[in-house]
Amino acid sequence: VVGVVVGVGFCFQDDRGCFVNQQSNNNCYDYANDIVTNTFAQPGRGSGLCPPHARPCVTNTCDDVKKATVSDGLVWVGADLPKDLPTKGHYVSLHIWPNSNFHWLRMDSNKLWSHKLGGSSVRNVDNNGKIISDPSKADVSPWSQHCGYLLATPSKSTITMLSLGDSPQALIV
Repeated sequence: VVGVVVGVGFCFQDDRGCFVNQQSNNNCYDYANDIVTNTFAQPGRGSGLCPPHARPCVTNTCDDVKKATVSDGLVWVGADLPKDLPTKGHYVSLHIWPNSNFHWLRMDSNKLWSHKLGGSSVRNVDNNGKIISDPSKADVSPWSQHCGYLLATPSKSTITMLSLGDSPQALIV
């Protein structure tokens, strides 16, 4: 499956091509988790920390977003850059635009990082056009605060809740 990329040519594996086909309906949290929700998923929503359509679900601080993400099933790894690929799942990097918003990057199979800004295309470069090898040093402004790394395993994460009118495809277990 080939994804959309800005910068150096690299094929992104994603949720059966849905981040290309449904990119405008999915955000960085969806992409980082490799789960298409078509809801602009919010950390904590899938684990019931807030109502289904709340945005944001929790206060946009490193600590609160990290706790909400762990509640959704991701595993906190720490502040040190992961050097190897995990046995299952993939690593994600959490960034905060203080008092405003969160942003996520994910480690790809080549150990470089990619991300998706809101409903835009997936890219593997930062704001300076540089390939991302270390998210803590990448320019992803206005998300200026790097919080650390988590392990995302799509089969073990729930990042959105079903509500009346949602399709069953939105629930990932």
